Amino acid sequence: MSEALTTRPENTAEVDSQYLLTPQQIHFYETFGFLRIPGLFANDIDDIVAGFEGMFGNEEQPVWETKEALHGDEKRLIIPGFIEQSPTLAPLQHDPRVVGVVKSILGPDYIWSSSDGNLFYCESYWHPDDYAAPLHHYHVKLSFYLDDLSGDNGAIRIIPGSHFHQQTFSRTLRKNFKDESGVEEIYGMASGDIPSITVSSKPGDLILWNFRTVHGSYNGGERRRLFSLNFGEKVPGFHDGKQIPDKPVARRSALSS
Repeated sequence: MSEALTTRPENTAEVDSQYLLTPQQIHFYETFGFLRIPGLFANDIDDIVAGFEGMFGNEEQPVWETKEALHGDEKRLIIPGFIEQSPTLAPLQHDPRVVGVVKSILGPDYIWSSSDGNLFYCESYWHPDDYAAPLHHYHVKLSFYLDDLSGDNGAIRIIPGSHFHQQTFSRTLRKNFKDESGVEEIYGMASGDIPSITVSSKPGDLILWNFRTVHGSYNGGERRRLFSLNFGEKVPGFHDGKQIPDKPVARRSALSS
């Protein structure tokens, strides 16, 4: 991994073209609202896991314990500002693999929106991540899952296309998923059976998704490990302004307008 976390603007970091996403990866992400990059951090995974466990294993580290309706009132442990507090993980903010992904999605001008570390002892019902940012402000989440995950033990599930937040489809999902207890009455099936893509993953994979993308996790096992790096567009509404209403998503290359 590269140099430690600093306060310098992210867009000053140079990145080799080998770390940029391909046009196919960008179009997949912008069409469906998520992307998995297998094994991108496989060579660093032992250090990454050690850094994660060091944070949660530190008895002096403040940890939030929550039991929210979104998680069936079951336990979730959170450390906000996660990598910022870890000498091992802090370099990820400026790692060229991370910078390449973020610049490919957001362009050269973007902001750092902090990180979070999580231990899940729960499921997560369907939701977008609009608790952290208003829907009009475009953000991307880079997630590191540190366990082998599938649909049987809590892998993230995505509803493709739900990131188009102003369209009827997405508005309908957000409205109908606000109350987990009413989902079966509305759709005639349990939340875990709603049509979606299960994004199975292994430690070392990187999963990125739009904050607006509706996602969930079902059949979750004990102590599911996740930390995420969050980035946003510098000027709220800039990304949406480039998309022509009722027109297909345009194919593009990294750093193109």
